[in-house]
Amino acid sequence: METTLVADYDLVPAPDGTCAGYVVRALLTLSADPGTEPGRAALNLSLVLDRSGSMSGEPLHAARRAAAMLVRRLRPEDVVSVVAYADQVSTVAEPATGDAQRALPREIEQIETGGSTNLSGGWLRGRELVGRTLSAQRIAQADAGGMHRVLLLTDGLANAGITDPATLIGMCRAAREQGITTTTIGFGEGYDEALLRAMADAGGGSTYYIERPDQAADVFGEEIDGLLSLAAQNVAVDMRAADAVRLVRVHHDYPTAPHANGARVELGDLYAREPRALLVELFVPLPPGEVPGAWAPPAVGELVVHAHVVLPDGGIERQEIRLPVAPTLGATGVAEPTIVRERVLLQAAAARNAALRAREAGDFQQGAHLLAEAALAAAPYVGSDLRVAEEVEDLEAMASHFAEERVTAADAKYLAQMAYAQNRGKEGTRATLRRRPPPRA
Repeated sequence: METTLVADYDLVPAPDGTCAGYVVRALLTLSADPGTEPGRAALNLSLVLDRSGSMSGEPLHAARRAAAMLVRRLRPEDVVSVVAYADQVSTVAEPATGDAQRALPREIEQIETGGSTNLSGGWLRGRELVGRTLSAQRIAQADAGGMHRVLLLTDGLANAGITDPATLIGMCRAAREQGITTTTIGFGEGYDEALLRAMADAGGGSTYYIERPDQAADVFGEEIDGLLSLAAQNVAVDMRAADAVRLVRVHHDYPTAPHANGARVELGDLYAREPRALLVELFVPLPPGEVPGAWAPPAVGELVVHAHVVLPDGGIERQEIRLPVAPTLGATGVAEPTIVRERVLLQAAAARNAALRAREAGDFQQGAHLLAEAALAAAPYVGSDLRVAEEVEDLEAMASHFAEERVTAADAKYLAQMAYAQNRGKEGTRATLRRRPPPRA
């Protein structure tokens, strides 16, 4: 695993016009080691597909095609099971490797719709099937360090079985502690995005949104590409501020637990095709009697990266990497271009989330203002940067929706997922989901 750390800073004025201290920003980027392909971790997956009545027609057809595609891309030694659920739960395929499941893609294509949404029952059956293989590996003293995951797809609300969100989230958290993670996939505009995101966060996986049936294959493909290029598991970063230094903010929206001198941030899994970034901000007070430029502080903090890294032979090694945050603080501020760009993109994500809160309060004009303001702030950085240009275009389009008070449930889910993708470094998700505006005349 490769780490890159860059920092920049601004001077903070005191009320009397002198310098009170510095705001220091540190951007950590984690990626697979260049020039080396991580070993292939064994996969033990359960695909849990919603077949309730609302999935009838093209949604289920697209989900079945995507699930069958995923199965075809697994190696023969990978273990996969398939569950279909409506009000009742059925096991389409017991856990087995590829040689025993040559007909599985055809069996997936035969899943039919009908009934309500027993989300908990489907997830519990998937966890049971994944756990069965995991337990067998442990009993046999085989390597249980691979990827054990439930992939849950739904297009609706949990309205049968266990429906309490806290219970469902707790179930995913407990499974993660046992080594079984959860990824959630929401289909269409009727599902509960807050619940699915919380289940994925508690379960150590990702959450996705499929707005149109034709996006299903790309979403399933992104998940399987990640699993097939796993570089490290259980990646976490401890941000430890030095004495008198204060952690002001963690800009990316990962699950975060504050502690006495900083915070622990859970980044989840690292994939070779998907680097992870973490931007943190600290305040460093200027000691009495010192002046900017003449004072040379020691490290203002430390980032400690913890991860279970996949080795070239497929084994797992626990690694800990310590990175001091020690910029040279001068008499004037310093801007680091990569940090400036990351801040622009994260501010756009924050504007989307703020606009959603304005929508919930019924204040569409405030939502329009927030999105337009973010587009205006990003515009100077477009230049030849296509990524920022796309961001400006998308923000302006959604600002128009708000201004005209025509923000649909699909729009809200789109905004939430685009913000999530930026905050979690999921560029593939963003590119798949991004709405392409019509060509300009």
